[in-house]
Amino acid sequence: MTRSTAQLTTLLLLAALAVASAKPRSARRSLNEAAAACEFVTVPQLCTSLAAKSGATTVPALTVAAVNEAAATAQEAKVTVERITAAPITDAKLKANLDVCWKSYVDSLDTLQKAGSNLQTGAPHNELVSHISAAITYVGHCNDAFSQNPGLVSPVADVTSILKKLISNSLALAVSLQFHH
Repeated sequence: MTRSTAQLTTLLLLAALAVASAKPRSARRSLNEAAAACEFVTVPQLCTSLAAKSGATTVPALTVAAVNEAAATAQEAKVTVERITAAPITDAKLKANLDVCWKSYVDSLDTLQKAGSNLQTGAPHNELVSHISAAITYVGHCNDAFSQNPGLVSPVADVTSILKKLISNSLALAVSLQFHH
């Protein structure tokens, strides 16, 4: 075999290997669909991270993953508030504000669970969007409680911020579902 024939054979083998290991066209399109959807949410980095973590490749699957992640975070936030409130060093004023946060996380979790149910049952799109929108509003009540008490620092500001971003991303994905059906 001559040198050019050997190079050609190697190139053909590499090309065959690349074709054999490539994802099918439909899988690439789905992956691009989920990645493209992440470009239009509030926090794209959170979205792409969730897409990778969950394995979601379509907008509907990514929406389910986003709502579930937001609900899990709301549950974690609720537990965090319960832990802080139970601490003996937490004063009455802080406890009163944290009670508002606890209620906002409970309400947010409830509406996110309803949104999850909407996604599973194929409920009307406006119900899904209404539930996720309500969750954002509820989370905002926690921030409002602390902003109305200057000098009182929220020990749950970080988790509230993350939760609000997750819910906002969920809402953007849910709205985009209207265009994918």
